[in-house]
Amino acid sequence: MNFSDEVKCVFFSEFHHIAGPKITCQVPTDFPLRDAFDEVHDLIITKPQLYDRLISVDVAGYRVVGCPKCIDDKKYKRNAFIFNFVFVFDSSTDHTPYEPLIQKIGEAFRTYELESSFLSEDTPQKVAKLSHILTTIRDRLNTCGFCTINIDATNDLHLKIVPLLQEPPTVLSYHVPIFTCTREDITNVSWDLTIEQILPYVNGFNHIQKIAMESDVNIDIVMICVQHLIVYKFVKLISIFQYSNMYVCLPKVKTLLTNTNLQSECLDYVAMEGSTPKASDVFRLFCSLEAGLTVRDLCNRNDLSAMGINERMLVQFGLMRDLIRRLQKYPVLGPTVDIEEAPPLPELQPLTEYLDGSHCFDEICCDCGISGQDLENILDSSSNVLICWK
Repeated sequence: MNFSDEVKCVFFSEFHHIAGPKITCQVPTDFPLRDAFDEVHDLIITKPQLYDRLISVDVAGYRVVGCPKCIDDKKYKRNAFIFNFVFVFDSSTDHTPYEPLIQKIGEAFRTYELESSFLSEDTPQKVAKLSHILTTIRDRLNTCGFCTINIDATNDLHLKIVPLLQEPPTVLSYHVPIFTCTREDITNVSWDLTIEQILPYVNGFNHIQKIAMESDVNIDIVMICVQHLIVYKFVKLISIFQYSNMYVCLPKVKTLLTNTNLQSECLDYVAMEGSTPKASDVFRLFCSLEAGLTVRDLCNRNDLSAMGINERMLVQFGLMRDLIRRLQKYPVLGPTVDIEEAPPLPELQPLTEYLDGSHCFDEICCDCGISGQDLENILDSSSNVLICWK
């Protein structure tokens, strides 16, 4: 998932006139934070000086972030109702993008409480509804970074994680954008008309140049649109798929053995229609990737159809989840030789500006409009060109 399950837990806490500070509802219910609640409850259900302020505290290896609210009214026991919607992250997680959202939730439910006394009710129906709301918030923020919560017939709460402004990523003509969430999540967002125009052509195989051609949108505009999608974590860039490509597995591949959620997601993603592949087969295929072994070689050595595995989707998933990486070829023009001994090849002349070791095959093919095999043939015909793999 594109937000990596950053929100570990969400809970609603309130001050009960008899029990004192308590957790009324928590999602997931078995998250091991209740035992530590007593250590920090005075910062969750806190003093007036800290009302409406964002509070972050580390406890039991987690970071707890909330914004306590208080409504003064004689209708409440002790003449006030104090509550807090609290998010829990790993202590190493940067929770800054969630801070405006946490404040918005607290203020929105303060308004709902003033309108309907929803939060202060002491009923099983309240807990059940809160559980549904908190589950939706946590699950949707962890999968796609936004959600819409239906509070009642007249009130909806719209939440979206806004990433910190950062230097836009570089998007080049040979990059391949791939969705990091479901297409349904993408289509549920209101996008700029140009983004809407290119979305049907983003499939994890079309590179930027091809998307521009098929969508009839200027390539520079396509690059800007894809940059926008990357900043909001809807899209990631991978390399062009070819059966001649080589890949190597990364240390993260071992998480396939321990992370059951990642394993389940992987098997669903790489499965051929009507098939149920084995995790052991997928793991073995990833681990067998090495320098010198092309995807074509991998398919020839293994019966992927019998395993129920789609090799294109296998590579896609590995790149998307950083389980593997592509080995790219970078041609370098060697020292000049005697012109009489080796006259320059006409086919090589248009490519010389790319032969400095900083341009990969994918880039050269896209810019020059030639196939990988044609480029290979041209470079092979010159004894003065070296190929660097990295």
